[in-house]
Amino acid sequence: MNSATPVSEMSSLNADSVMRRMVFVTGFARGGTSWLRDCIGSHPDIAVLPDERVVFRDIKDPDEIRDYFERETTEISESIPFIVNKAPANAPYLGVAARAFPESRFIFIIRDPRDVLVSHQRGTMAWMGGANSTVKGCMSKTQQYYTGWQDAEGLPNVMLVRYEDLHQNFFETSQRIFSFIGVSARDETLTEVYAKNNFTAQTKRANVEDRSDARRKGVVGEWAQQLKKREVKWYRKSAFFCEFMRNHGYDSAPNTYANIVDAMIEAGVHFLSEEDLLARRIVSDRPNVVLQHDIDLLRKPWCVKSVKRTAEIEDERGLVAAYNFLPLDDPRYRRYRGWSQKLNLLLDRRSDSEVVTDLIKSVTSINPLAYIGLHVNACERFYPLNAPEVLGEPEDLDKIRAYLHQQVQDYRDAGVDFRIATAHGYGRGKRLPNNRDTPEIATDITALGILLFDTSIRLDLAQQASHDCSISDVGGVVKPIKLGNGFALTDPRAYKALPPRSFLRFLTHPGNYPVDVPSTVTMRTFPRPASTGG
Repeated sequence: MNSATPVSEMSSLNADSVMRRMVFVTGFARGGTSWLRDCIGSHPDIAVLPDERVVFRDIKDPDEIRDYFERETTEISESIPFIVNKAPANAPYLGVAARAFPESRFIFIIRDPRDVLVSHQRGTMAWMGGANSTVKGCMSKTQQYYTGWQDAEGLPNVMLVRYEDLHQNFFETSQRIFSFIGVSARDETLTEVYAKNNFTAQTKRANVEDRSDARRKGVVGEWAQQLKKREVKWYRKSAFFCEFMRNHGYDSAPNTYANIVDAMIEAGVHFLSEEDLLARRIVSDRPNVVLQHDIDLLRKPWCVKSVKRTAEIEDERGLVAAYNFLPLDDPRYRRYRGWSQKLNLLLDRRSDSEVVTDLIKSVTSINPLAYIGLHVNACERFYPLNAPEVLGEPEDLDKIRAYLHQQVQDYRDAGVDFRIATAHGYGRGKRLPNNRDTPEIATDITALGILLFDTSIRLDLAQQASHDCSISDVGGVVKPIKLGNGFALTDPRAYKALPPRSFLRFLTHPGNYPVDVPSTVTMRTFPRPASTGG
């Protein structure tokens, strides 16, 4: 089908044919069609017809199309009400197909076109190269595919889905999709679909790129990291894509720390001070946000600069925030001693611990509202990441406790006192012993006049709060947990949508990567769906 066949030339199909069972997924290439098909096909009342079937492009006669699907679906039990198939190449013919088969359902998925381009450029399949890897060539194809939606928009058997909505608001978006198809969308079903199709489950990796995989990375906003300045500028100069992004809510703001806190400020949230935390005090008329920075790496000069830059961002906005430092002798605070750093080490004769304490002084000088916490790391020295779990009292408990006391004393000798501490997880999760769940650590910290945020303050605040959620960043990837809505993190509506008296912890690691470099956003985590009904 080289051009759209007029509707008048297509015959009406029998409502008892296989076409009444068909759900066709199409949309942008590298826009999530495979993922959407898998999500839909995970429903117990929907079967999957594998492989891409580009019949609406390749077959002109609607009766031949019907016969094709009658043949191809004979192996699928008639007791299954619906069958889903995907083919992005059908996209330009969506309007024609939807009018010819009003008994079928058609779902068109779109995605931020900048991320579509990145996915073409980073993928390894041959068809993604050549013109498809250039902004002009890739967007020419994307615009052509979008004409199919423009032709079909308003038809009762077509639905538009944003990749970002499914990615960031999975349960609500899935419910809308299943309701459109005509199948039940109870909480239990949605939970099962999410468990099978979240990106960690599908790829067996957590936000690590596999360029040969159809689900290469599974993040949002990668364009701000990967695209060249001239490519980003191209979108701003394109009248079509400027209008497209405006109409479909694709903001130009990258996911930087400054942009996210600016959205929180515009939303009017209350930022919790150290005194608020110690008093377990939250306000009742607005969302409450605590800004915390775990300083896990200070080996190179840029690590120190990034921490200072974070303090500058907050001082410019009058924000209060916590900076949690590991023990002074932690190896991640030993300056890199490679050949490229040799001159700096010769010029800077300070000890590694002096570099840390000087940074603490700089942070509180840059932003007088900043406060310093201890990032507890007592267990890691004696029980590394892969150490087996120890049930009962650890053999090295006395050493762990002695090291904890030494950590605090070393800082006190350097003139740094703590009132709040956070637990360093270092990948052990809940395996004992660990810095959060070993009760003797919290007991000893309390005896030293310090409260452990994770096991004391946070639990008390969560019990008071109307809603408890968090945003954390690891390795340049931002992870929202239980945020409760699908708005972008740079959109003030994400925080205005939080109920009054809610509590949000925003945790970053500015020593691990430059704070001004944009992050991507992982699939939003929902431990359980909101009540969705049937």
